[in-house]
Amino acid sequence: MLNKELTERTNGYFSLKDAEGAGLSRWKLQELLRTGEIQKVRYGLYALKDVVPDELYMTQLLCPKAIFSHETALFFTGYSDQVPFTYTLAVPHGYVSKTLSAQYDVRHVEKKSAEEGVVSIKSDLGNDLKVYCIERTLCELLHKPSELDKERFIPAVQKYLRSKDKDILKLMHFAKLFHVEKRILPYLEAVQ
Repeated sequence: MLNKELTERTNGYFSLKDAEGAGLSRWKLQELLRTGEIQKVRYGLYALKDVVPDELYMTQLLCPKAIFSHETALFFTGYSDQVPFTYTLAVPHGYVSKTLSAQYDVRHVEKKSAEEGVVSIKSDLGNDLKVYCIERTLCELLHKPSELDKERFIPAVQKYLRSKDKDILKLMHFAKLFHVEKRILPYLEAVQ
């Protein structure tokens, strides 16, 4: 039998490391797999039998420093209706994962600000995903103008500036962090 605490905080998922820490041997895991009480959903990651695998959530369980960013964050926060062709994840400089690079567009961010502006949203399957807030996302997108997709960016910034939830001080904080104060001002002036 599985310890309820092992899977409670992760919505039915647990890693091999978590299982071993809870006193479950590899032999016992194999027995649970054979009897169908659990399922192996990824290398080193298991779930209870009734859990529907959530790829995005599993990615963050296996790579807890990964945060959805850029166009992916625009989509997840509701500021774009275009589903990204490839999901983008931000990780701190120095963090390397071949698994992430094979599946996602991985961007490296400064370690000191990697956790700044993180919000939690629900995946389609009801699991918590870490995503950058809209203010950080807009400024991050402006940081590299050569990569800016204006067809996604302009409607997103317009929707944000018309939103009752907008926080211009927070937006300007991230503009300063990413050195895009001069680039964001024309968008602010155009809406006012």
